[in-house]
Amino acid sequence: MKAIAALLRPARRCLPAFSWAALLALAVHGPLHAEPVLERIRNSGVLNAGTRADAMPFGYTVKKAGESDPRLVGFSVDLIEEIRKKLSKKLGREIETRLRTTTATDRIELVASQAIDIECGITTPTWERQKAVDFSIPFFGNGTRIMVLRSTDKGLGGLHGRRIGVAAGTTTEAILKQHVPDAVIVEVPDMASGFEMFARGELDGLANIGIVLRAMVENSPLKSKVTLLPRTEELSYEAMACSLPQNDSEWRALVNEVLADLLDGVDQYRGGYFEIYDKWFGPRGVVYFPLDYTVAQRLSASIIWLK
Repeated sequence: MKAIAALLRPARRCLPAFSWAALLALAVHGPLHAEPVLERIRNSGVLNAGTRADAMPFGYTVKKAGESDPRLVGFSVDLIEEIRKKLSKKLGREIETRLRTTTATDRIELVASQAIDIECGITTPTWERQKAVDFSIPFFGNGTRIMVLRSTDKGLGGLHGRRIGVAAGTTTEAILKQHVPDAVIVEVPDMASGFEMFARGELDGLANIGIVLRAMVENSPLKSKVTLLPRTEELSYEAMACSLPQNDSEWRALVNEVLADLLDGVDQYRGGYFEIYDKWFGPRGVVYFPLDYTVAQRLSASIIWLK
């Protein structure tokens, strides 16, 4: 064992913790043969899924009268429910969803270790993340922006030395370094904490995809006092997809089939996806955010299978 550890020690410094653990297990026990997700769900009757609780309206918690504990709801939760329905039909038995709250820092590890079967939230596929997990086709698209107080707004050029909060474990930090290199980037544990710090004046701005920022401030006294930068376009367009365990094509195909069926007709503002979208982002939704035509076209283009 000591000899194996010594052999792998140089690699340990450049691998995340979950990759190092998997590499050590591979060296000691040989190839890992994880049970395929569909087979495990068929046997257990349970879909283990995860989403963020700090990304309204994609995933957040509510507690209704008569309920002892808060529960996760949101746009992403509804997508997971569509996947559950497909599983029940395909497997010929009722499937239960067990939802787990994920964070920006643990979501990839939870999927890579197969602690959960799928994570749907505001996760952007990157080449680095693809080393640990696979991704579905995109189900949402939006751009990174920075929320600041109107009273301090001097455009992107006025962010020199300003403290901008970003959630740890997100792609936002790299985007800010590229577009506003003179800003002081402050890592926050989650978006809820970051917003509280911003409201108290401990941060000069808060960065994430624009729709998350808008939803956070929707019912806040700050709503009329903030603006998003840049005003007319995003710093960087980001596609969002579900994270899936690696090398499980049957499971990935089922998830993609569900998303593709929902997205059918999205470029014409109709179909299952648009109905769910309207529930959360329409006039009676959590935050009014009409589906952008360009984004609808991009989502439609992600359906690459012929019927």
